[in-house]
Amino acid sequence: MAVGTQEQAPLPTGDGEPRRPDLLWDVALAVALTVFAQLDLRLDLDNSTPFGPSWAVAVCTLVATGALAFRRRAPLATALTVAAAVAGPELFTVLTITLWGDFVPMLVAAYSVARHADRQRAAAGVLAIATAVVVLLLRVPSIGAKQNIPFAFVPLVLVTLAGRVLRRRQLSHAALSLQATRLAEDQEAWVRDAVAAERARIARELHDVVAHCVSVMVIQAGAAEDLLDRDPGAARQPLRAVQDTGQEAVAELGRMLGLLRAEAAPDTLLPQPGVAQLPELVAQVRAAGLPVDLDVQGEPHDLPPGVDVALYRLTQEALTNALKHARGARATVVLRCTDTAVELRVHDDGRGTPAGTGLGHGLIGMRERVALYGGTLSAGPRDHGGFAVDAVIPLGAHA
Repeated sequence: MAVGTQEQAPLPTGDGEPRRPDLLWDVALAVALTVFAQLDLRLDLDNSTPFGPSWAVAVCTLVATGALAFRRRAPLATALTVAAAVAGPELFTVLTITLWGDFVPMLVAAYSVARHADRQRAAAGVLAIATAVVVLLLRVPSIGAKQNIPFAFVPLVLVTLAGRVLRRRQLSHAALSLQATRLAEDQEAWVRDAVAAERARIARELHDVVAHCVSVMVIQAGAAEDLLDRDPGAARQPLRAVQDTGQEAVAELGRMLGLLRAEAAPDTLLPQPGVAQLPELVAQVRAAGLPVDLDVQGEPHDLPPGVDVALYRLTQEALTNALKHARGARATVVLRCTDTAVELRVHDDGRGTPAGTGLGHGLIGMRERVALYGGTLSAGPRDHGGFAVDAVIPLGAHA
């Protein structure tokens, strides 16, 4: 199975377009063999027995050696051309056979088609070369008798095996390189997703902290402005609330930035707010002018840390929205803890949240927080007026 898959894999410089340096080397090889073959014909370097007209031998040799210039670009065509140039004329007459002009080109062509072609093309090319060898052994008296045929195939088998082994190694290397590239791309995509998720988390935390504190500060500053002319002394209380809220915002931001700093020591970090801090949150909202009733049912002491923070942020966001959009209303916060789930309800009896008031990001952040722990959240206007935020987060084995 792996072999079949590798045979179909694209080669970097094999079955596709060869690199320019490889083409230059192939041309140089073809030129060198052509020169040696022509010198062999003129000088009889290998003491071959002359047969046939010299011009015909020279032309066939030139075709056989020249075709090797295309051994990478068209390995099957090269093998067929070499086989035809070497053995084709022998079917009709007997021509001189030389080492450099006939046998070496056939071995190079067999290696090339085994090295640079797929299995089917390699088999066809090697079969053509083998057929040419058989024709030469049978037709040219100076080469040898029929009993020499098995020995004549030894070099052909060796170069063919060498070509296939090298091709297999190249295919394996190409497959590993492709796999490494894909793994790197997947890793980069994972990092991008992680960065995006972390940015969204930071943005959500900033929204929860800043939106709440700024809303309280704006309302208290407005109240102080109204009191400055009528009762300057009474204006101190809302101004003090602005100061306290600003200090709380700075502390919250410092806590969050400390958590984001990887190098921060654990004992230098302030704890994240949770359900235990809900009374302080409710008191702050009350001081800003929104009456709030808090009802905690059950024992919320052993909540998972993430769920603990999420419940606080959900309450903070819901009360902030009520403070901004439900002037003169009253809010209730009900937290109910059981063995299987924790339920949070934040309702107000105002006139509801009008369209286009910019709650989209806050509601999206609340939904993401609840979904992170496998919970559900519903938020929207109540039937009899006001706005309701209801969240359910499973606990333990039910999560």
